Amino acid sequence: MLGMKKSLLFVLAFCALSSGVAQDTIERAYFRNAAAKNASIAAARYAEEGYYYTKFTTLVYTVDSSRVYADTALFFMKRALMLADTALYHAPPSNLEAINYLKSGREKTTVADTVIREFYPMTDILSHRYFGNQACMHLSNAVMDFFNASLLLKGDDGEGPDYRVLPFSDEILRLEADEASFQHAENLYQTEISKFQSTLAELDEADAKTDSPARKAKIREWRSDITQQLEQSTSELKNVSYRIEQIRQLLDKKYRDDVANVEPPEHSAHFETDGDAERIEMNPPDIDGLAYKIQLGYYPADVDVDDFHGLFPISGETVRDDLSRIFAGLFFTYSDASEGMRYIRQNAIPNAFVVAFLNGKKISLSRAVEIEKLRGVK
Repeated sequence: MLGMKKSLLFVLAFCALSSGVAQDTIERAYFRNAAAKNASIAAARYAEEGYYYTKFTTLVYTVDSSRVYADTALFFMKRALMLADTALYHAPPSNLEAINYLKSGREKTTVADTVIREFYPMTDILSHRYFGNQACMHLSNAVMDFFNASLLLKGDDGEGPDYRVLPFSDEILRLEADEASFQHAENLYQTEISKFQSTLAELDEADAKTDSPARKAKIREWRSDITQQLEQSTSELKNVSYRIEQIRQLLDKKYRDDVANVEPPEHSAHFETDGDAERIEMNPPDIDGLAYKIQLGYYPADVDVDDFHGLFPISGETVRDDLSRIFAGLFFTYSDASEGMRYIRQNAIPNAFVVAFLNGKKISLSRAVEIEKLRGVK
């Protein structure tokens, strides 16, 4: 069993590394801040890899295994710090918000590096697990800071011969990329907040069980630190969610205008607001052609269909054994999907949003709208 767990950890490590590299978006130097933006994105990715390997130090059962993962985490963190310096070097002095995010990410990465070096020589695996979690918390915040900096490093900090305004269609693609980055950040913040809350509950339990004044004082010191980080993450989550909503409103207006006069398809939307579905249709067959659904969010695998306020149909996609991605409706035009989204936001789930599929494969909304426009005008 132990050998199987070690093998699983190595597979997870490989997957984490592969997924991080595959998601990198490197902008060519066609706008003024491309070098700073690229370095900031790369710093976020390396800090994220450092987070994953640090997390593995809290999951293994021997100090030697923990040290192996700690060594790898330190390597990725060193690269993140170098890239943060590069981003700071290229960032324009006028973009104070981006610079502050870069400095904050660099500081949090440095703190995580220090924590790992301090627990590395310890011989108690429980110490590795506890302090490994502390380092993870700092690193996850650093990832968010680097991502936020990259999103602020656009090509609008002055004019010059090397700067040109991109066509609006390209700006839409950039907005979609920003939306995806903010969504990634929102997911990480939500996971982090849940972990902070669990850690506080564990500390409260430990405080109640000990009679040692010194131990109680230490626990309360840790609790104060976690509470402060929880408050910061909650504030950042609100900021990220607000930015996502701003982008989605802008994109929604653009897409609705684009398809306003497009010839409608033969199929009618399938969407009811007072349905009586008995179950969630999990992993339904792929729909041929272009289709839209409203993503309601991620829910436990055993979520009850009654939790979705009579919306019909409700379908789901298995993310892992204990988690599902849930959708409402089935639409064949963006206009109908947008109307459905507006109803759901006003009456059921405020952060629902439209997603598009082509022959069962998820595609960007901009590509879906372009496909719709091929039908021609009315």
